[in-house]
Amino acid sequence: MKRVLVASKHQHLLSNLDMVLKHWGYRSLTSHHHDDILEQLETTEPDLVIFDAPWLRENQSHLTPLLPLLERRSKTHYAILEDEETPSPELSSRLPQKRVAADIFSIYSLTQSLLQNHPRRRLRTGVHLPGMFRRQGRCWNMGQIMTLGTGGMFIQSGFHLQRDEALHLCIPLLGMKREIEISGRVLYAIEPCQENNYRQGYGIEFEGLVNETAHALRRFVAGCFLHGIENDQTSNPEIFFTPANPEYSLQKMAV
Repeated sequence: MKRVLVASKHQHLLSNLDMVLKHWGYRSLTSHHHDDILEQLETTEPDLVIFDAPWLRENQSHLTPLLPLLERRSKTHYAILEDEETPSPELSSRLPQKRVAADIFSIYSLTQSLLQNHPRRRLRTGVHLPGMFRRQGRCWNMGQIMTLGTGGMFIQSGFHLQRDEALHLCIPLLGMKREIEISGRVLYAIEPCQENNYRQGYGIEFEGLVNETAHALRRFVAGCFLHGIENDQTSNPEIFFTPANPEYSLQKMAV
């Protein structure tokens, strides 16, 4: 299991990151005490260390004696969650480090690129939504959206679709009191068989997303993802959720 060490001054950020990282299958170690972080850095080699900028700015002098040891290691990756203050803190010019925003999509991209052998490009989450699709020149057909991301979805349907077939899609954003219409194409098909309980469905890639639609979709996907984690933690059966903060910030989201 890949290990991720997180140092932050913000307890809310620590709690959210801990929950999200564990949900993704990582072993998360979080703390705001510099003694805890320094001990972990000195005695272990995490796969990824995430510092938020305020913590690093305040504790940079404590890290300086450890830099020669850290520079000799090749296994550990480092990332800094940026804030609005300047100058932005640095670890060492000889330590490879990434700078990312403290939001759900940036953290997902970071962990995928550094910790996965076959990284996914976009965050996706399980949903159970009614959805509609329409083939060119035909009427609307109903389906069940099972997973949804910012770049595509998987929809169950008994209709036969061809690979690369162009579709017009309608997705209800429950909890946001709106629906969006998107163009897409069929990437792959799942044929019904005994192993999948005779379910048939299609992976759809979205195309030509305009900024306003993409923004609404990102907010909805973030809300579904975080709500799903919250339900896992609380066993809350409620299906509706408060849409995610438009900045998708892990500091501002009430998970």
